Amino acid sequence: MNGAYWGLTTLDLLEKLGSVSEDEVVSWVMTCQHESGGFAGNTGHDPHILYTLSAVQILALFDKLNILDLGKVSTY
Repeated sequence: MNGAYWGLTTLDLLEKLGSVSEDEVVSWVMTCQHESGGFAGNTGHDPHILYTLSAVQILALFDKLNILDLGKVSTY
């Protein structure tokens, strides 16, 4: 998740963020969320605060913060 954030941020700075599928990235990020509200580094991994931050940042890059359950994420 953290590596994905930095890679996507680099693409954004280069004005190439549109070269990746927004739907695929957002879908993958959301599959990494646990019931606790935290996000894992990848599907099937344990959630961690660093990956949760990166997931929120990725969703912000794509202007998709509205799909988050902010209560669950902030409680985590």
